[in-house]
Amino acid sequence: MKKLENLSLTRLSNLEFGQLLKSSCEGLGNMEGIMITDEVLVNYLTTLETKSVDYDKAQLQTTKSDETAKIVEADKQRDNAVTALFRILKVFELSEQPNELEAFSSLTNLFYNYKGIQNWNFVEETNGIDKLLTDLSIPKYNQHLNVLKMLPFAERLKTANDQFKLLFSGRTHEKANKEVFDIKLLRQEINKTYSDMTNYVLSLSKALDSEQYNRALTLINTTRKYYSDILARRTTKATTNTTTVN
Repeated sequence: MKKLENLSLTRLSNLEFGQLLKSSCEGLGNMEGIMITDEVLVNYLTTLETKSVDYDKAQLQTTKSDETAKIVEADKQRDNAVTALFRILKVFELSEQPNELEAFSSLTNLFYNYKGIQNWNFVEETNGIDKLLTDLSIPKYNQHLNVLKMLPFAERLKTANDQFKLLFSGRTHEKANKEVFDIKLLRQEINKTYSDMTNYVLSLSKALDSEQYNRALTLINTTRKYYSDILARRTTKATTNTTTVN
């Protein structure tokens, strides 16, 4: 059965994501003995190649600028704070205490509105976290946080978001800020285009079973497998290190 090789794009580093993009475009554009005649697929590749150039520029700007590097790190810290807040809530899913179950259900419904907020662009994420913290300050939700002893996690998120806003608003080079903002937004856009393209190739390979799409799918899966293996080794190494420390 034809399918796409499993790969968590969000777990790839910015550099790995950029390399995946380049490998895919170069491979599909240079398949031996095969010329892509599908205009839709050609358009996908052209779009990805163009965005790849912009993505490289954004990465270079981030690497060169101390200021943008600090912004990226601050964003990472608040992303971690959001993740910690969401994860600690899951602990109470199997609670035997009625008040904890009520708090879990209510907060789960609230958090659903902010699903994937860590992947929003900088401005959207800042506004989203501000709104989430405002929601959590409402007596009903604040009481739920208190019942589940999650107030320190909400405070951690506020501190991390305030630190990000301080750095973001205090930037001295508007151009540098624009580039670092773009790298997150670009990655979202590229992720969608890449996913649309791979799903398109998979669908046509299943429907037409022609060499053009079959070879393209094989190449896509070979590249995805390479990066999937990298992630698997990283997970294994992290697990081994944790076990050793414990």
